[in-house]
Amino acid sequence: MKLMVGVRIRADGLMLRKLGVILSFLLCIQCLPSHAYGETDSLANDRYSLYYYQDRIDLQEDYLDNALQMARIRRVLSASPRIDSIAIYAYASPEGNPRGNELLAKKRAEVARDFILANLPNDSVLLPQNIILHPMGENWDGLYKELDANYHQPNRDRVMKIMRADIPTETKKWRLRQLDNGVTYSWIIKHHMPPLRLATWVCVYVKIPEFVADSVRTQASLQLFSLEPIDSLESPYKVEPESPRSFKWAVKTNMLYDVALVPNLGVEFHLGRNFSLHANWHYAWWNTKSWFWRTYGGEVALRMWLGKQARKKFLSGHHIGLYGQLLTYDFLVGKTGYMSADPHETLFDRPQYAFGLEYGYSLPITKCLNIDFGIGVGYMKGVYNEYRHIDDCYVWQQRVNRKFIGPTKAEISLVWRLDWNTTKKGGRR
Repeated sequence: MKLMVGVRIRADGLMLRKLGVILSFLLCIQCLPSHAYGETDSLANDRYSLYYYQDRIDLQEDYLDNALQMARIRRVLSASPRIDSIAIYAYASPEGNPRGNELLAKKRAEVARDFILANLPNDSVLLPQNIILHPMGENWDGLYKELDANYHQPNRDRVMKIMRADIPTETKKWRLRQLDNGVTYSWIIKHHMPPLRLATWVCVYVKIPEFVADSVRTQASLQLFSLEPIDSLESPYKVEPESPRSFKWAVKTNMLYDVALVPNLGVEFHLGRNFSLHANWHYAWWNTKSWFWRTYGGEVALRMWLGKQARKKFLSGHHIGLYGQLLTYDFLVGKTGYMSADPHETLFDRPQYAFGLEYGYSLPITKCLNIDFGIGVGYMKGVYNEYRHIDDCYVWQQRVNRKFIGPTKAEISLVWRLDWNTTKKGGRR
């Protein structure tokens, strides 16, 4: 019976000693200045972020809500001179080169640190070496959260499927670029990338004075801010493997030339951003005793593709452009012939040339085949000779300087569209 009472007395004594430690701790906190605890405690869940223009590291107060953020940062620094360590996580938006974005994030973290040091109060205990920088590179996790919350375009499902795919980030970037001929990616850059270019405070600590209880020295620290970084902290930033690139082009033939017994072959290269470069070459050298059908020359055109169809499928839909032509010819049908140059002259000695504006529409008929209808209006200039075939002799009639404004080209082309994915080494994939 006495033993049981003794145990109870010892237990009660231990509880009293613990209660004394807790009361001493609370008393120490109450003795702290209000700016070290009471006021900043209300800011414990706030986020402090500084935002940057694309490809820049300087802080602009008029960009996004930087004015508000800078004012709040100055206020909390002034109200909390006992801050002794800060961790800063800095990011770049995913467009651009990964290595360049890694350097950009590093520079942004340094600028954020300089801003904090420039606004410290005189009695601050914070040392520059206690501001820890964490450049995180491209902010892909932030992009996923932004698109998941705020992207509501018709192709949302396709975009989010790419973002959720377990593939390298550079491959995700390439696939986003391919959507709607780059229109979707341009929209994302303009409307969803700006909030991802930031430096954010992650942890700030304030020291609490040491106190002694029961001959045991205890030190406590109060965490004012505990902000989750946008990207995972478990692994450092890594440059992703090389991703495939798309090489889009087409092989074509103008069927109007083919019907006129003028074989021709053309190519068209998709330049991106709804532009393409077209080139065509034709050659015919039919020769009989009673008639000639000779011509050769070429054409180049720079085209811009318009409308919803062009965004869905490359080299399809409406297009306008600028074109230029060079050709030479010798046509004899019946008794009268026309030669664009003197005998033995070549295309570049005395060519016929034309340039102007064109309009066309490329109609898809299968997955890879289109029919491209087009017409061009412009200016043609050159010299040609008129002659007659009399008794197996060719008699010159006159030389004519041609200057013509009007339709100078017509096209109904069969187009075979090709889309190759290549690696940086240039191989097929």
